[in-house]
Amino acid sequence: MAKPINKNWFGQNKTWGAYYAGAIGAILAIYLQRQIPAWNSAIGLFDYSRNDLWLVGLRFGVGAVLGDHIKSFIKRRRGIYPGVSWFPWDQIDATVGGIILASPMTGWMGTSLIDWVAWVRLLILLILMAYLIHPIGNWLGFLLGLRKTPS
Repeated sequence: MAKPINKNWFGQNKTWGAYYAGAIGAILAIYLQRQIPAWNSAIGLFDYSRNDLWLVGLRFGVGAVLGDHIKSFIKRRRGIYPGVSWFPWDQIDATVGGIILASPMTGWMGTSLIDWVAWVRLLILLILMAYLIHPIGNWLGFLLGLRKTPS
């Protein structure tokens, strides 16, 4: 699982194990969110009582990793070395990937531009993921020995 997918395309730090970790982590996170009804009703991104919640989590997790790998592929093509910051793409790649892959189940991409409340909620999610959860995830990965640096 620690074997790089393709060093030339993505760099040596992108492995198949990320897909397993991303999927399991997102499924656990979405079920944890389900346990916080006050937070769910305040933000109300989608219905947490649905029977296929695990599949929504799976799509978020795989989409997040896929978004990160696509961004890494583009960075390599542009000559940007692994570990070198590429703002803001390093902060939003996983969020955008997760939203795109999960949106067929959540209805976000089909939301009308006139429905500004839905777009504000989605913007809140993007900001939380990019600037709060992303650094925490990096730090935890560093502590667990999954990352070489905490950033």
